Amino acid sequence: MSEDHPDRSSTTNVGSGSRITRRRLLGAGAVGALGVGGLAGLGSYLEDDDCLGWPEGPEAYPEVVLTGSDPETTDFESIADAEEVVIYVHGWRGFETSTDQAAVLEEALRENDYEHPVVAASWPADSDLYWRTERRTPDAGRRLAEWLDSDSGLPEPVRVVGHSLGGRVALETLAALEDETLETVALLGTAADDDSVCIDGVYGPGIESNAVAVYNYHSENDHSVCTAYDLQSLSGGLGCEGSDCAGGWFGDSSSRPENYTDVDVTDEVAGHCSYQLPGEGCIPQVVSDFE
Repeated sequence: MSEDHPDRSSTTNVGSGSRITRRRLLGAGAVGALGVGGLAGLGSYLEDDDCLGWPEGPEAYPEVVLTGSDPETTDFESIADAEEVVIYVHGWRGFETSTDQAAVLEEALRENDYEHPVVAASWPADSDLYWRTERRTPDAGRRLAEWLDSDSGLPEPVRVVGHSLGGRVALETLAALEDETLETVALLGTAADDDSVCIDGVYGPGIESNAVAVYNYHSENDHSVCTAYDLQSLSGGLGCEGSDCAGGWFGDSSSRPENYTDVDVTDEVAGHCSYQLPGEGCIPQVVSDFE
């Protein structure tokens, strides 16, 4: 089987030139200290311990599988009468536990009186090499966008919640959409550059055009993004301190799309996979922002 078709056995806008300069200098210094061999093993640090033990979800769960050019859906009968729907997009090494993670999110949403169903969006993210999975996010986002633009069979409005690299898939989806407008996009600990969501960034135009509202929930306790992503990408991670539209080293400052909001959830989120956990995390804020 090919790599692209794996076997399934409080709101704050932050960003300043001084911050990004400091972080990039720190990242560059750490890379120099690690050397090539250190970077080769860095991917393991991008996976917190709390990402390894998702509780098993229901055997039957609504899912759209994005491993091929024609997405496949299962168990959509259960959402036929829904008034709206949330699509959950998992992150790195989350393909096998995609529906389990979606069920965890659904439980947290129910605890906060959001009663609409969740659909798991599963994409080929289980390569042991982080950079290889990262390179698959544009295709995954394009496939999800094409499916949403077509007769997907989903009730509307549609909301998307993306975790880690799944947040980047959500951003790639916004960039690729042509006919569909998403109601809300919630980014949880997203592994993407902190300037990518600016108006002149790679995802800024898609955010402006293809969503009613985009919220980026970020935590300075998210060491997978705050430390490992910085080292891997030599750039600040969106899921750590939020967006930075100050123009980088020497560039002119850029503004954020009016429908984009950074939400600092450091006090609520203790680690990379804590955002969507029932009884903790930031789902109460996410549900509040749905309204």
